[in-house]
Amino acid sequence: MFIEKTSTEVVTIDEEIKIVGVSLQKSGLPITFDSLGKLWGVYGSLHRGKEKNAVTPIIEFAVALNKIPDYIAGYAVTEINELDDGWLSFVLPKGTYIKNTFNAETFEKLTGEAMGKTNVKKWAKDNGVKINPEFTIEAYPVESIEGTNFEMYTLTPVQE
Repeated sequence: MFIEKTSTEVVTIDEEIKIVGVSLQKSGLPITFDSLGKLWGVYGSLHRGKEKNAVTPIIEFAVALNKIPDYIAGYAVTEINELDDGWLSFVLPKGTYIKNTFNAETFEKLTGEAMGKTNVKKWAKDNGVKINPEFTIEAYPVESIEGTNFEMYTLTPVQE
């Protein structure tokens, strides 16, 4: 029986996280919300399972770069080497973040309904936490991708 879980908390990340992946800006897809799922489709069909220098266990990340704008669909690496065409890297800096964790019965419900119900901006306002709007992170642990546990989290930087 499925039991819905959700939690929101302020966390400190003590080590930077290096992320590489396919870039929406470099993909040729339109820069629209509808292209995000298509970009994940490109990543999944061409790159999933062929990760180089991946941190284990594998965690896939989406990075929404709000000022550029761009979106990266990829994974955490131990080091950033030469990138393939169409790829971009991002280093998640050490610091304070709002971590919002949630689950769902299926991956589709996780990335649709469950993610759509989250409201980190409201939580931050209600808790007196100021958000840094430069980027947001979605993290997909390998269990979520493999379909054994549909849980993920987002990281939203706190304005220091």
